[in-house]
Amino acid sequence: MSKRAGLTFAVVLVALASNASAVRADTWKEATTAFAKKEYARAAKLFKPLAEKGNALAQYRIAKMHQMGLGVSKDARQAKKWGQLSAKQGNAEAAALMGSLYYKADGGEAADVVRAYAWYDVSAEQGNAEAKKEIAVIAKDMTPAQLSEAREKAQKCKTSKLEQCD
Repeated sequence: MSKRAGLTFAVVLVALASNASAVRADTWKEATTAFAKKEYARAAKLFKPLAEKGNALAQYRIAKMHQMGLGVSKDARQAKKWGQLSAKQGNAEAAALMGSLYYKADGGEAADVVRAYAWYDVSAEQGNAEAKKEIAVIAKDMTPAQLSEAREKAQKCKTSKLEQCD
């Protein structure tokens, strides 16, 4: 490849990358607008590709939509899947959502106060004030052994930079 062809190729790649960012930004804006207008099915279709590409905010939105059944099936397993992906990228709201999903156990599963506490603890450490309140509420329902286990889980999650959570 000649130097000129190589330069042209590099310029085209930069242009394509810039255009892709603009397309993602437009998709995000379109998705949030659809959500605000309560066009949940449309919003979900727009958020999903962004979530699949690793966008933590889109992952959180998809998780929340599955938790509530907005534009998608109400599905605790999908809510946990997307919530965990977002939380592991440092999204404090998603970590709090994970705590809520385990504590309230909407998916026909038994509540898991240990996991709920651990996720709320992660979220609280990231500055989420609601998660701090939830920790106090959950702690009242826990035995000393459960509390100890939950704190160990939370610590393991945090020291692994959110890689060993759950």
